[in-house]
Amino acid sequence: MNLPDYIVIGETKCGTTSLYNYLIKHPQILDTFGNGEGYDDTYKTKELRFFDKFYERGIDWYKSLFPKAKPGFITGEATPMYMYRSLVAKRIAEHIPNVKLVVVLRDPVDRFISQFYHNFKWVPGFSERYPNIKVYLNSMIDPDYYILEKGMYYYSLIKWMELFNKEQFYVFSSEEMFSEPQSTYNNLVNFLGLEAYKVDEFKKYRSNDYPDVDPEIIKELTEFYRLANQKLFTLVGREFNWRK
Repeated sequence: MNLPDYIVIGETKCGTTSLYNYLIKHPQILDTFGNGEGYDDTYKTKELRFFDKFYERGIDWYKSLFPKAKPGFITGEATPMYMYRSLVAKRIAEHIPNVKLVVVLRDPVDRFISQFYHNFKWVPGFSERYPNIKVYLNSMIDPDYYILEKGMYYYSLIKWMELFNKEQFYVFSSEEMFSEPQSTYNNLVNFLGLEAYKVDEFKKYRSNDYPDVDPEIIKELTEFYRLANQKLFTLVGREFNWRK
């Protein structure tokens, strides 16, 4: 039985499904066996959710979800809910202290809008509470604050960096992944200790359309995230091409 060499820890609505499917195209990256929870082929082996949802099943159960270690090959998973949960960071540090941690982030304004419309469509009662984004921003209740808060990536990531060495992280943006997919991919697999590999197609998975958003709301959200973005850029040592 094996443990993952890498984990994509976040963030939700930032392209992690696309990223995971790109990674397992590499001939030296082995897919997981899945946890039986997935609902389609783009998802069923990606999010194992052991460290936040199935922890009580024990580490041996988690190990059973990965192929046996083979020289020259690696394996991993992608559960984007992990990054937001500091307890998960502590659990991973306990069981896999040397794991490589991959973090893909999206302009938080776009991430918020995508999450809002995802919840609007799929979460029972959400559309009744918040018929539009303006109503949400003016009247959100505590259980729904995470939709906005998740985009303040700095405050989640700093807790992970207190437990792992900075060299264990590879942090990049979904914007660069989709605008320059091959070079971004090559840099990532190099971080994972593998040779570059030419991917035949960089298909976007789970890409959804949503209505245009009032420019004033975009401006308000941009200002809301400004300080957290600046802190993030300092933390990771680079800036992303996001709204300023």
